[in-house]
Amino acid sequence: MRRTFAVLRKELIDMFRDRRTGTVTLLSSILAGPIFLMLIFNLIANQAERARDLTLPIKGAEHAPAIAAFLERQKVAITKAPDDYEARIRRGDLDVVLVVDDAFASDVAQGKPGTVRLVFDRSRDRARASIDQAESLLRGYNGLWGGERLMLRGVTSSVANPLRIESDDLATPQQSGALVLFLVAYYGLFASVMGGMAVALDTTAGERERQSLEPLLMTPARPAEIVLGKWLAVVAFDALVVLLTLSGFYLTLAFAPLPPVGVPFLFGAREFGRFLLVLVPMTLMLPAILLYVGSRARAYREAQANVSVLLFVVSLIPVVQLFMQRKEPGWLALVPVSAQYSLLNTSLRGEAPALSQLALSWLVPIAIVAIALYAVARRISRESVLSGK
Repeated sequence: MRRTFAVLRKELIDMFRDRRTGTVTLLSSILAGPIFLMLIFNLIANQAERARDLTLPIKGAEHAPAIAAFLERQKVAITKAPDDYEARIRRGDLDVVLVVDDAFASDVAQGKPGTVRLVFDRSRDRARASIDQAESLLRGYNGLWGGERLMLRGVTSSVANPLRIESDDLATPQQSGALVLFLVAYYGLFASVMGGMAVALDTTAGERERQSLEPLLMTPARPAEIVLGKWLAVVAFDALVVLLTLSGFYLTLAFAPLPPVGVPFLFGAREFGRFLLVLVPMTLMLPAILLYVGSRARAYREAQANVSVLLFVVSLIPVVQLFMQRKEPGWLALVPVSAQYSLLNTSLRGEAPALSQLALSWLVPIAIVAIALYAVARRISRESVLSGK
């Protein structure tokens, strides 16, 4: 253990001796979370502002003055639609335009449905709030007008609505911020990958390029002790990055005005602790995998290229789970990354992860740690490792 801790101490000194890399990594982990969240809050607030202050250009408003009057009573700013409204919508200058058919008044006078068209481009995210509000207002006017028509004929409006639908949403306010839930869990998981990447590659492929690995192998320390010391050093740095990243989330969500921007959940000390507990297997497993990848590469650049595959897999799994749109099978609790992402989401929903799920999420990562460290120890026990073969 003395030799292992000597290697650990040496690696930690090397890490913090490279102040530029360490400072960039730690500062980015502290600032990335708050910046990331503030951008999301700004997006949500802007969409809510656009929906609240809806400006609706209308073409042919003179054919349906009652609709225009209804919209104005709903605090909608009515403007005249330009002749080239379709081109402007495609360019993104306009969000949505209401077009009233020229025969609207005559159709209504004959008892036929009047025709109006909403013209928009739903592929533009910034326009969706205005589109949804315009559609909702027209549906409301349609229901109101239909009810009044029935009343004029002596028929109660409930005849046309035989089904009364009552909604009972069981989701707590904590569970309602679905987009932010996904992004916080995703970024928290990704921090455990990025935290130890540079350090792990530097202590393997980087040391071989600098020719500082050979003097280390000439010491009395056995390969297993060297690898264990390097792994503990990378784990320590990775854990520090994860801790700083989560602290950034915690401080941002503690002081940001969440309800005004439509984010009704909290990220308090309890969620902070659960995140740390869930991410422990990742902070143990990923440094071991990164050490193995770095030890197999012939050069530092090759190691970076190989790690990009790992980053792709880790970043893809949560996205696949998000779009699965069905209940996750039980065996996912054994799949690294997938299990941690599910547990992070559970924590953010205000629920305590089950002990059985936590235990299952540890099994495969611990096995991968043992296999990876054994493989790295075997590689550095060979003289060929110095030549990158």
